[in-house]
Amino acid sequence: MARLLVLLLACALPLQAAPSLESRVQASVEKGRSFLLAQFDREKGWGEAKGTGTYNDVGTPYYYPAGVTAFVAFALLKAGADPNDKRIRRAFSILRVRHRTPPIAYEISIQLLAVAEWGGAKKSPDFRLPKYRSQRTTHRFKHPKDSPLKREHWTWVVDLAAKLIKFQSDKGGWRYYPRDFHSGGAADVSSTQFALLALSTASRLGYDVPQSVFQKARKFLMEEQDAKGREVPRAIHVKGAAADAMDHARGFAYIRASAAPHWRASNGGMTAAGVASMLLVRGEIGTDEAFDQAILDGFAWLGRYFTVRVNPGRAPFLGGSYHYTYLYALERCGDIANREVIGGRSWFAEGARFLLERQSASGAFLDPTCMNPKDVLGTSFALLFLTRASKPVSG
Repeated sequence: MARLLVLLLACALPLQAAPSLESRVQASVEKGRSFLLAQFDREKGWGEAKGTGTYNDVGTPYYYPAGVTAFVAFALLKAGADPNDKRIRRAFSILRVRHRTPPIAYEISIQLLAVAEWGGAKKSPDFRLPKYRSQRTTHRFKHPKDSPLKREHWTWVVDLAAKLIKFQSDKGGWRYYPRDFHSGGAADVSSTQFALLALSTASRLGYDVPQSVFQKARKFLMEEQDAKGREVPRAIHVKGAAADAMDHARGFAYIRASAAPHWRASNGGMTAAGVASMLLVRGEIGTDEAFDQAILDGFAWLGRYFTVRVNPGRAPFLGGSYHYTYLYALERCGDIANREVIGGRSWFAEGARFLLERQSASGAFLDPTCMNPKDVLGTSFALLFLTRASKPVSG
C-alpha cells in the first residue's frame, strides 16, 4: 500500500523539463572558463607549446613560447571573462614585456586576435565595419578617431599586423617564418587561416591592410583547393538557387604540393580553414562567380564528409588529429557565412552535444589529438566553438 501511495504521488508531481541545450552550453562554458583561469601561473602564464619531432627530419621541432598564453587569453575573453581579471591583465603583461612581436606567424596572428579582443574589439558592430572604413586616412598606422581600441592597444595591433603582412609568402599564404622552406613548404593553409583571421580583425578595427594582401591570399587559396571533386547536392542554402543545385566537393590539404602524402590529402580541419579564409577574403575585397563557386565547393566537401566526432580525413597527420581545432574552423565557416545547416546537419547542435558529453568534472575539454598542453588548448578550442566566437556582434 505504501509503495502504491509513493507511485501515485510521483505521478502527481509535475515533470521537470530537461535543461535546454543553450543552458547546458552556458553552464559548460562557465566551467571551462573557471578551469582555464585556475591553470594560470603568474610567471609562466598558461605555459608554452613545445614539440620533440621535426618535419620530415628537417628543421627544428615546433616551439611556441607565447602562443599558448595568447590563445587562452583570446578564448577566455570570447567566453566572457572579465578583461580586468588580474590573471588576464598579468597574461598581457607577460606578452607585452617578453613577446610583444613574436617571430612566428602563428603567434603573431593569435596575439593580434587576443590584443584586439582585450582592447575592445567586442564593441565592433560586425565583421565589415563600413563606418570605420569610410573614415580611414591615407596613413594606415594612424589611430582612427572613433576606434574601439585605446591607443596603447591600437599601437600593439599595428605592430603585429605590419609584421604579419611582411611574413606573407610569394605564394600568397603564410608559413611559420618568412620564406620558411625548411619545414615543408613556403605556405600552408593552417598558418594562413590564422593570419587572415588576424588581418581581417585589424582591418575591421581601422587598420588599412593593403588589398594586395587579400588578393594574393585569394590566389593562394584557389590554388590550394582540390582541382576536382565528386558532384554532390549543394550543402548550404543559397537564396534564389534551384532546390536541386549541385556542387563539386573540393577540399583543402595542409600543403597541396608537399612531398609528404599525408600533408597533401584533403581533410576536414584544413577544408574548414580554407573555406573560412575564403569567406574572410570575400568580405575584404569582394568576389566573382569563380570564387563564390569555390566557396560552395568547399562547403560541399564539408557537407559530404560531415561529422563532429573526428576531424574527417586520412590519418595519421591532420585527418583524425587536431579534432577540436577542426571544430573551431567549422564554427567559423558556419557563423561567418551565417548558416546553421551544412549538408543537412545542424553543425552547432551536433558539435555542442558532442563536446558537452566530453567535458570533465574539472571543466576541462581534453583533446588527445592536439599538441601539448592538451587540456588547456583543447578547452580553449572547445570554448571558441561553444561561444560561437566568430558570430558577428550586433549593435
